[in-house]
Amino acid sequence: MCALCGELAKARNLDATLNILAKNIAEIMDVKGSTIRLLDEKNQTLEIVAAYGLSKKYLKKGPVVLKKHLVDQKVLKGKAVKTRNILKEPHVLYLEEAKKEGIKSVLSVPLMADKRAIGVVRVYTAEPHDFTAGETAKLRALAFLGGILADRARIWDEMRALIKISQSISSTLSLEKVLQMIVENAAKTLRLRASSIRLLDEEKGTLEVKAAYGLSRAYLEKGPVEVAKSPIDRECLKCKVVSMAVRDIRKDKRLQYPDEIIREGIMSLLSLPLTVRGKAIGVLRVYTSVPYTFSESERDFLSALACQGAIAIENARLFEHIKTEYKDLTRDVWKWYDWGTHFPKI
Repeated sequence: MCALCGELAKARNLDATLNILAKNIAEIMDVKGSTIRLLDEKNQTLEIVAAYGLSKKYLKKGPVVLKKHLVDQKVLKGKAVKTRNILKEPHVLYLEEAKKEGIKSVLSVPLMADKRAIGVVRVYTAEPHDFTAGETAKLRALAFLGGILADRARIWDEMRALIKISQSISSTLSLEKVLQMIVENAAKTLRLRASSIRLLDEEKGTLEVKAAYGLSRAYLEKGPVEVAKSPIDRECLKCKVVSMAVRDIRKDKRLQYPDEIIREGIMSLLSLPLTVRGKAIGVLRVYTSVPYTFSESERDFLSALACQGAIAIENARLFEHIKTEYKDLTRDVWKWYDWGTHFPKI
């Protein structure tokens, strides 16, 4: 373990770090091979980010789709799942590929970060094997280390996203471009299903979509979000962070369009206000397709993105105000001094 920590300290990025960990997991557990998969919330799949001891052909066999894999559904709920002989188990995905790879037994444990499962660590043997409680505990400990590393990488990704958006705000006057960057980074960085930004139209009393990522056109065009009919948005516009019921969104009465959100495959969401000088001007919302509890660090990151969005909106409004004032001033000067019959181009 000390040697492992030394190797990890030298790694320069997440891919290198997790591949070092996968190699050491296989060697420490004395197994044929190992894989580390992270949850892709948007696509509801487990994507390989590191592996050791397995062929490229096997690793590229296809995606692990959660709804088709009961084992990983259990693992992502915090359980360790042992399969002594995959040839006798009906639940195994890609059974023929596993046979050709020479895999007999599998042990899967959750990759934990911030007290929740963000992926799956798996080890494979070439002979049928009964994994002991001690071996399971050892793999859990190694997976815990992987979770720490993945969480550290996530923090770096969040910092890079915030820096990128800050640079964009200072270098472009395109509000549309900045808001689109924010919703894409909100979803991609946290591996969530989707994200959107809606701005308040005070005259109409509605929230209008200004940027979206991961949502269908049918859902976005379902109808206007009327603040009077949407309790969740009224709460959010009071500058509160509002998290939907996690276990069953169908039971939440604060939604204006419950049927449409269920058809979109959304199970939970988080709404954050975009505020300027203490007043909410819109809402940043992120969506998941599984029951989900947002961590404090995720809320902090999304709050920072919401602040960036508010800054970009305020900058755009100030620029439009300055342009209008300049145009009015130029017109007045031209009129007062009667410098010609044609108004100058601005």
